Amino acid sequence: MNDNQPQIGPSGSPDAAEWFVRLQRRPDDGALRQAFETWLAADPRNRRDWDAVDGAWTRMGDLKDDPGVLAARQAMKVDLAAARRQPHMRWAAGIAATLLTAGAMLGYGSWRQAAEGQDKAVIAATPRALAVYATPVGGQQIVTLEDGSKVTLSTDTEVRLNEWGRRRGLTVVKGEAFFEVAKNPDRPFVVTASGRTVTALGTAFDVRVEPGQWSVSLLEGKIRVAAAHAVVDITPGHELVQAGDKPWTVQSRNVADLTSWRDGSLVFENRPLGAIVQEMNRYSARKVRINDAALAATPLSGRFRTGDVAGFVATLEAYGMAKAGQTSPSLIDLYPPAGE
Repeated sequence: MNDNQPQIGPSGSPDAAEWFVRLQRRPDDGALRQAFETWLAADPRNRRDWDAVDGAWTRMGDLKDDPGVLAARQAMKVDLAAARRQPHMRWAAGIAATLLTAGAMLGYGSWRQAAEGQDKAVIAATPRALAVYATPVGGQQIVTLEDGSKVTLSTDTEVRLNEWGRRRGLTVVKGEAFFEVAKNPDRPFVVTASGRTVTALGTAFDVRVEPGQWSVSLLEGKIRVAAAHAVVDITPGHELVQAGDKPWTVQSRNVADLTSWRDGSLVFENRPLGAIVQEMNRYSARKVRINDAALAATPLSGRFRTGDVAGFVATLEAYGMAKAGQTSPSLIDLYPPAGE
């Protein structure tokens, strides 16, 4: 691939955000500058997109020494480096992180990108976030913060960096994220989820937010979970689960299995097939549906690859547990095996 050519955006044409990143990295590259000028003159929409991207970064100059901005920029640099190692994720992760950092701090608008004949808002930032990180269905992203702490985002997840001063504050808006916290007793690391806070000093823990339910599981260290009228300390190997406003429950769990998604696999032990299907569906645009209550209640143990719906269904058929029928390209139905 010619390095003077930018990443292809969602519409199939070069995008302003990628040009911006390349020019920032190589300001003295004459050939790159000439290629950029050619792209800029090729279409009036390219000029409009470039003005939006370049203007966002220019306005950041007024805030360049703000500690929160410095932290967000450092995290952004790490994300871009990771995106360069994963070209297929560059548009979704690396470029989004760049512009989100600028737009969120300024609390203004978005730039536009033509896609499939329609203008789409690529990023719409909020004023409260220093940076916003997001993954698509089936995606995964590792964010390294300025202090060395790491956040691993699972499928269809959004995490926001809200504070970066004496307190390190993030919010899990949706999905699931695993936090590996750099120890610093003077700067508490606080994650907010569903209105509850999880506070850690040097810890590895997982937070998951779903419609109507949230949970936190601890792999190592110690965390304190706080709500309006309750506080509880969690020790390693335990998971706290709360549905709506009901009292939370804390139970012993194999947290390594709970967080195996980081390695691209899901581990289940004596779980109902319906629950396993629901979890597998989180990682794939192609969904599985069970059309029999007894089949859904059948217990199953095993390890399956995230996103590999076809392999999962083939395994069920090979072991005679279910019969599959493809209802549509995006939906597979499961039925009891013949004779049951």
